[in-house]
Amino acid sequence: ENLFLSGLTAMEKKLAEYKCNTNEAIQLKLVRFPEELEDENTTFNPEYSHQVFGDDEIAFGYKGLKILLYYIAGNLSTLFRIEYTSKVNERFDCVEADDVESKIREIIPPGFCTNTDDFVSLLEKEVNFKPFGMLLHTYAIHNEEAGEDITYQIYKADMTCPGFREYHERLQTFLMWFIETASFIDVDDERWNYFLVFEKYNKDGATLFATVGYMTVYNYYVYPDKTRPRVSQMLILPPFQGEGHGAQLLETVHRYYMSSPTVLDIT
Repeated sequence: ENLFLSGLTAMEKKLAEYKCNTNEAIQLKLVRFPEELEDENTTFNPEYSHQVFGDDEIAFGYKGLKILLYYIAGNLSTLFRIEYTSKVNERFDCVEADDVESKIREIIPPGFCTNTDDFVSLLEKEVNFKPFGMLLHTYAIHNEEAGEDITYQIYKADMTCPGFREYHERLQTFLMWFIETASFIDVDDERWNYFLVFEKYNKDGATLFATVGYMTVYNYYVYPDKTRPRVSQMLILPPFQGEGHGAQLLETVHRYYMSSPTVLDIT
C-alpha cells in the first residue's frame, strides 16, 4: 500500500508541474512599433481569467505555458500564439492537456494572425486606421516620460460605422481579463451606444490613433418619448490606467446625454 501511495505522490508531484496560472500565462500587448514585440516592458497580464479558465485560473497539461495575445494599438488586429516548453503526453501520463486554444477562440473573433510576420505586415498598414464615429471631445495630458502633452479624443460610435462591429468584437475580449463579472452585450440591440477613447501618436511623421478604452451605455426607454441612459461597462486599458481617462470619459458621456432634450437622467 505504501508503495502505491508513494507512487501516487510522485505522480501528483509530476502533474503539479504541469499546472500554469492563466493570469501569468496570458501575455497581452498593444503594439505600435515592431520592436515592441520583443520588449517585455510592453507586456501586461490579465487581472482575471476565471470566465475562460474556471475559478482556479489554471491551465493543466503544460510547462512554461505562454498564451500570447498581441494587438495592434489602434484597430486591434490580433496575433494569437500558444507557446510552452513541454506538454503532458496522453499515452504515457494517461491525462489530457486542457484545450487552451479552443477556450481562447471562444472569446476572440476569427481572422487573427498566428505568426509574427503577418502581424508586422498588418502593423505597417495601421497608418490607415481612423477612429469610428463622431468626435465629442479632445483633451491633452502632460506626459512626464515623453516630456510633452499627449492628445486624446473621445468618439461616439455605433454599429452602422464601417468596420466597427469587427473592431468591437476584438475590443470586448479585454473585458474578460479586467472586469470580474464582465459580459458580452447583444450588439444587434440598437439601444447600445459606444464611447471610445483614442490617443494620437506620431510614427514616421504620420499621426496614428491608439485605443485607450471605452464605455457602453444602454438607452432605457421611458414612456412616451424619453430615454434614461445607463452606463453598462467601462474599461480603460491597463497601460493607460491612472491617467484620468475614466473621469474624462464619464464627464464627456454625461455632457453628451444631458444636452439631449429626450434624456431624463443618466445613471
